[in-house]
Amino acid sequence: MLVESLAIVLHKIKYDDKNLIVHVYSRDFGRISYIAAKRKKQGSVHASAFEALSLIRYQAEHKPNRELQRMKECQHLYAFHTLFLDPVKNSISLFLSEVLYRVLQEAEANESLFAYLSESIKILDLVEDGKANFHLAFLMQLCRYLGITPNMEDAQAGWYFDMQAGCFVPFPPNHKFWMSYDEAGPFIHLQDIAFDNLADYRFSRIQRRKLLDTLLDYYRLHLNNFPEIKSLDIMQDLFEG
Repeated sequence: MLVESLAIVLHKIKYDDKNLIVHVYSRDFGRISYIAAKRKKQGSVHASAFEALSLIRYQAEHKPNRELQRMKECQHLYAFHTLFLDPVKNSISLFLSEVLYRVLQEAEANESLFAYLSESIKILDLVEDGKANFHLAFLMQLCRYLGITPNMEDAQAGWYFDMQAGCFVPFPPNHKFWMSYDEAGPFIHLQDIAFDNLADYRFSRIQRRKLLDTLLDYYRLHLNNFPEIKSLDIMQDLFEG
């Protein structure tokens, strides 16, 4: 069956000298993997369309019970202006694509999630002021689509944030995954960060790194098999260089 859809590129690996395996998040099929030619004299499949977080429109052949479907044609859905040229944005895109590759596992359509991801990527391409905070806002907002949004409504001085339960409690939990109210303060403020107020948050490098570590720990506690993110150190080194 021949299908057409839109997708976000999450990851690619070499299959052989002529083909790639491309993992995407598709508007109509959720997480799905394809074999795609690196180049074609006819048609529009080309390796440049498969950079991390590329937005593509594609045509593919789907067959039942086949683990890897075949992508026939592909074209850029959105022409990036700065994403692959700006070192900070490029490192953020590599980091976020790795996170999404790990957390998006459902082979079912979720149009609201696809819309959030695609619009967020376009914003990353265009944003300048506060771009170093983009990944923090993205990950916090992504929690809602993953069903793991932390509940900060009961936050009050003297209470403790239970990272496993995702809420504030009056006494220290009987495990090590918690923060005091003061320690959780910057994390509480992340609830209000958005793509249109990134520049309002003047985090130091140390604060930004601590917030990101906390967010990733939170993901790890609430999502099965969420691993260490390999591209994290590259991004952190760039921010601290």
